Amino acid sequence: MRTCALIPAYNEASYIADVVKGAQPHVDEVVVIDDGSGDGTGQVAQAAGATCLRSARNCGKASALRLGIEFARARNFTHVVTLDGDGQHLPEDIPGLLRVAKETGADLVIGARSFDRDSMPRSRYYSNTIGSRIASSLVGREIRDSQSGFRLFRLDKLQGTRLRSRFYELEMEMLIKMTQSGCTIAHAPVHTVYHDGGARSKMKPVRDTVWVCLWSLAFRFLGA
Repeated sequence: MRTCALIPAYNEASYIADVVKGAQPHVDEVVVIDDGSGDGTGQVAQAAGATCLRSARNCGKASALRLGIEFARARNFTHVVTLDGDGQHLPEDIPGLLRVAKETGADLVIGARSFDRDSMPRSRYYSNTIGSRIASSLVGREIRDSQSGFRLFRLDKLQGTRLRSRFYELEMEMLIKMTQSGCTIAHAPVHTVYHDGGARSKMKPVRDTVWVCLWSLAFRFLGA
């Protein structure tokens, strides 16, 4: 396995250095895709040791990841691990994803969070559990955390696959299209940080879950 970490980031200067440094011991290269940040995120990431790809304007998470995937493909990486730049994904969980991939041979390993109602914001608990049930029914197999952006996947399994997403629907688009092409899926337990003073997600749980579900139906039944 030759693995590249892809970290899409938009105005994450306060967190990105820690994420980069945390990921470096576990992968061959850390790549931050600065999605039009105005706070120096790219400069901070580069100073921390990451390769930095920059977009002149904010185009959305999916657009940033597509740029990163093309970079990783051109550099002949076999696997890509994706994680967020805001500190919600702990880089020390990366070895767990790598271990599951090696043990199972899975094409896609999803970093699955433990959905504890007492430790998660209520809106996120329901958006994630409902979204995962819908995803499981759409792909015909158990998906424990459909909205998790913490994933490891084989690059060659995306060869020839057109990814159209611009925002948070990318995780479901990849999941549906990879399962339709016969890819195998496994899960690895990961932590997620939820607290007011630290990591924070830009995703709006209710609005974006509805958006993702609608796009998921299009990906599954309309061949979008």
